[in-house]
Amino acid sequence: MQYQNLSHFYDILSNDQPYDLWLNLIKEIAVKNNYQSILDLGCGTGTLTSQLTHIFPNVYGMDLSAEMLQIAARKSNDVTWVTGDMSDLHLDRSFDMITILCDSLNYVPEVEEVMNTFNHVFHHLNEGGTLIFDVHTLYKVITQFDNQLYVDDRESLTLVWKAEHGELPNSIYHDLTFFIKNDDSGQYTRYDETHFQVVLEKDQYLEMLKLIGFKDIKTFYDFDFENQNPESNRLFFIAKK
Repeated sequence: MQYQNLSHFYDILSNDQPYDLWLNLIKEIAVKNNYQSILDLGCGTGTLTSQLTHIFPNVYGMDLSAEMLQIAARKSNDVTWVTGDMSDLHLDRSFDMITILCDSLNYVPEVEEVMNTFNHVFHHLNEGGTLIFDVHTLYKVITQFDNQLYVDDRESLTLVWKAEHGELPNSIYHDLTFFIKNDDSGQYTRYDETHFQVVLEKDQYLEMLKLIGFKDIKTFYDFDFENQNPESNRLFFIAKK
């Protein structure tokens, strides 16, 4: 299971993520449209989701990993936390906004499952509602995930991360090895975990969104509405129902 071990250390390793930029983007659209509810898919440990309660009266967070959601639940009692698969989304309510951030959609490996995700999102959005999601760029796949090795060495935690291309087009295996220090004995325990992601062409995402019925679709890169340079790290989509 992806994130089974990483869930315990995710917040330490992701403390440099630009959560404020995601929040500013969401807030700008929510305030402009007077949105009152949001569903954050692939919410992980809920660092971003828990802060959405300052923008929306009604906040839901969903993730496939029960381990991640256990940590998320400690961060806010004002969020409804749900364990579930975004490609098989069935909730008994709809939302003004749905987000799939932090390249969470890249964990959906099959094109059919991505299409299912968009379809379920569409049917869980209120009329006039907005979908926001981001994915890795193909440029990032080529330049940063091509047999690259990264080491993150902290005081009581060391992560060795190897990224390499998979068999599917634009797919990535992330082989993660953790060494966790026991404060009492000073010895380290090793954990191993493999993550798999797939990145589609920009036009593939656009075609699926249009087929389902989304409109007013906008794309940009790295949190900048004016940035149309594909040699960036993160591709954003905003689409309305």
